[in-house]
Amino acid sequence: MGPPQGSAGGRADLCFGVFNASGDGQDSITSPWFSTTFALIGLCSNLFALCVVLSSSRKLSSQARSSFLVFLCGLVVTDFMGLLVTASVIVPYHFIKFTWARVDPGCHLCNFLGFSMVFFGQCPLLLGATMASERFFGINHPFSRSTSISKRRAWSIVGLVWGFSCLLGLLPVLGLGRYTLQYPGSWCFLTLLPDTGNVVFCLLFALPGIFSVLLSFIFNTVSVVTLCRVYHDRESVQRRRDSEVEMMVQLVGIMIIATICWMPLLVRTSVSGCSLPCSW
Repeated sequence: MGPPQGSAGGRADLCFGVFNASGDGQDSITSPWFSTTFALIGLCSNLFALCVVLSSSRKLSSQARSSFLVFLCGLVVTDFMGLLVTASVIVPYHFIKFTWARVDPGCHLCNFLGFSMVFFGQCPLLLGATMASERFFGINHPFSRSTSISKRRAWSIVGLVWGFSCLLGLLPVLGLGRYTLQYPGSWCFLTLLPDTGNVVFCLLFALPGIFSVLLSFIFNTVSVVTLCRVYHDRESVQRRRDSEVEMMVQLVGIMIIATICWMPLLVRTSVSGCSLPCSW
């Protein structure tokens, strides 16, 4: 009795086929107010952080700290937009439990959400590594750089990070890998399936993220050790060292959060991608 579904049905099978998107049996495991509360807390926290960063940048004279605040501002803006974009789809789902195959037969919303997860997930990791490397050279090799990073150059680096993450997120749309609906049916992400395209895309997503976290860990550890060794030297530069310590505390906090939130997923994705049998 089942007539052909046409191209739309075939496309829906691509993003919903590995998950039961019919809406049957998808009972909520938590109250929808949990996701709403966490989204609001995240948005308000990022807005507060953005106000603090902008306020600090106006009072600033140090070019080194100025470039650091540009990277920090890019990180906060990225995180805020990531929460706003993903919550605008995920939170309504938890309230109304819409059927994905009916609402999004062409998989456009699923692809957009998957792109958003990859883009807004990769950007903070890359920006964290960029900030760590900038502070590493600023603290350990202060005279090896001909000039400090200007604001324009710092924003250019942020733009490059955004561009790379955007290109990475668009790969499934361009044909390499695909985004599929994930449990409990409220979000879409990359797919761990045994075929060449999905394996390559999983590794392209996971390996740069892992490398960024490890690079941040190495650079931040060396920078913290250097600051501890020189912190009690001449009092004439005490104020500058206080500023360096403040920046390092912020960086270490960013690194810890990124490691807790993303490293398990990145490691699992890379290990699964390497272990999946695929036909090359």
